[in-house]
Amino acid sequence: MGELRRDPVRNRWVVIDPERPDREAALKVEAQPPPPLSGPCPLCPGNEAMTPPEIIAFGESSRQRNQTDWSVRVTPDLQPLCRIEGDFDRRPEGPFDVMNALGAHEIVIESPQHLLTWAEFPEQQLERVLRTYRMRSLDLRLDGRFRSLIVVKNNADAAGILRHPHSHVLALPFIPYGIEEELRGCREFYARKERCAFCDIILHERVSRVRRVVETDFFVVLAPFASRFPFETWLLPLRHASDFGKIGEKELVDLASLVKRTMQMVGKVLGNPSCTIVLHSTPFDEPHTHDYHWHLEIIPKTAPVAAFGWGARLFVNPIPPEEAAALMAQQM
Repeated sequence: MGELRRDPVRNRWVVIDPERPDREAALKVEAQPPPPLSGPCPLCPGNEAMTPPEIIAFGESSRQRNQTDWSVRVTPDLQPLCRIEGDFDRRPEGPFDVMNALGAHEIVIESPQHLLTWAEFPEQQLERVLRTYRMRSLDLRLDGRFRSLIVVKNNADAAGILRHPHSHVLALPFIPYGIEEELRGCREFYARKERCAFCDIILHERVSRVRRVVETDFFVVLAPFASRFPFETWLLPLRHASDFGKIGEKELVDLASLVKRTMQMVGKVLGNPSCTIVLHSTPFDEPHTHDYHWHLEIIPKTAPVAAFGWGARLFVNPIPPEEAAALMAQQM
């Protein structure tokens, strides 16, 4: 018989059922290469004119803006979900609220090399990417219109047709539901226990070692107790910290090394490093200093979620996180 498990942060129940018929499909990631681009890759060096003008770029001091010889480059997204120009123009439509899709949607072009995955990145290059996230977080919060920032990285086949290594940085005038759900759960947990829920989780997993995959001087990798997806993985700072924008330099270097190792591990365990990585950090205007803990969530591209997982937000996971953690730890 499977188990019902409650996530203490999101107050959400999931079903952990290793007897599900889709279990075997969840133990591997099927390679599904996207169709080739119909033209040149707009993110490759030499094609800078195919993207909007860059916001920032890292390269030699003699490099000219929007030219080649960069190591990391940030531009507005080619097809932005939201735009930074204009105002909200808030207005009602009957019982509904409407406003312009105002925000910042930037693309971080993570390397001049085409088709690399994070597992293949030199650690120094991953450090540059993480510094870029920190810089954009600190800069975008200066715009009083924005309340939160989210970073999304689709790795390998999960990236779709645009396979050049890149990630998305979005600054939004609202708090996305997934983050708001976490914040609410953390606030309620702290009100009851006067402790950070994530800190309690980290302490328990470090002591029990049942779902802990690996840890370093600054971070721990674990399979969450109430994993929604097969091989769902979290990377969390050991010290209590709510804001990724305030990550220290030693922590950043350590995180880059750990991210590379984790991506290599995902590829070894599942046969393919395809996954989605999401950075969860505290809102700009609600620092939640005491009750929230920034973290990275990694969702490998395994078996699809059962339909009622989305319809009723009831997730069914055929791979117990204890099993997933053991398999991952063997490859770290």
